[in-house]
Amino acid sequence: MPTARTPFFQVRLEGEDITPWVSSVSVTEDDKQADSVTITIPDPRMVYSDGLFEGSITEVDMGYAEADQHALMLRATITKIEQTYPENGVPTLTLKGEDKSILMGLQEKKKVWKDQTVTSVVGKVAQPYGFSRVDARLSPDPKLSKPLTQDGKTDLAFLQELAETYHAKCFVELDEQGNEVLYFLPERRIVTLRRPDKLVLRYRMGPDSNLTSFAPSFDASYIDRQKEVFDVDKKGQTVKSPDKPPPEVVIWELDPARMAQASPADKDKVRKLYDRGAAQKRELQKKLAAKRTTVGKVVADQAELDSTSDALEARRQGMTATGSTFGNIWLRAKSKVFIEGVHERFNHEWYVSNVTHKADGSKYTTDFKCVR
Repeated sequence: MPTARTPFFQVRLEGEDITPWVSSVSVTEDDKQADSVTITIPDPRMVYSDGLFEGSITEVDMGYAEADQHALMLRATITKIEQTYPENGVPTLTLKGEDKSILMGLQEKKKVWKDQTVTSVVGKVAQPYGFSRVDARLSPDPKLSKPLTQDGKTDLAFLQELAETYHAKCFVELDEQGNEVLYFLPERRIVTLRRPDKLVLRYRMGPDSNLTSFAPSFDASYIDRQKEVFDVDKKGQTVKSPDKPPPEVVIWELDPARMAQASPADKDKVRKLYDRGAAQKRELQKKLAAKRTTVGKVVADQAELDSTSDALEARRQGMTATGSTFGNIWLRAKSKVFIEGVHERFNHEWYVSNVTHKADGSKYTTDFKCVR
């Protein structure tokens, strides 16, 4: 077991430190939705609730009490306030909020966008909301071939729809100076990004173990496939989806140490099943990874087709998992984690899609979801 450490959290609301009032706080990061916070405040004297308002800005710092082991995790706008008055026990106030992107989701709009690139649209949609900067990148960055109608959608819903169409991620994060930045980046760039430090979570591997639970699974329906399109562009020229190699078929090795613990009969049976199953998996993978035929439609040019027909990098192996670990401020959504100590098929690098950090007076834990 790791050395005991003192959990730390600090909650500010409109610049005021309300940490002494708070019994617990959780911060959730997600690669498809606004990051969110939940703050629980016991109110036995019924003093606090009337003084706290939706629309207030909160900042949450979490981690451990040691130097450099806690960080500002989220700046959020309070959008929901819940109050309970139990038959027995203490009245409790719960504040819930989302990051700054939620401000783009409050009002439906009708707009028509045309004659500009996708990233230009992203920048103009985000401009009124006061982000310190907008980092919007696509490669290729297609120019809209026909008017794009934002018909009764909020700016947030519109940008998330654009991100899905062009295989990108749209999200808000704090930079090193604590400023809010809106990102619109290709999914492949985020998934393949190499972080300076390698985060390893180990299951039942002695004193260095830090993965308390892990539940992976394989689902054939989760594999994302490249679209197969063969059509013409607006100039009548032939365009087609690019030829790309299929995802690598991952065949893991049997662990010699674990096999040594099996009986001779079981060892022989497992080896036969492994050899036959590996061959079957290769055949199945060919079918699962085959291009998905779609109905053709006229596109502006090859660049637009390339930007919308690729497969999602994070869903190439059809695996998903949930896990829990001791609180870790370095485990963040849209990053990579390496899992060790489980079966060989799951000992690998995973893309983290969702993380929830939870802290109260006695413990700090981190739950996560990941894919590969």
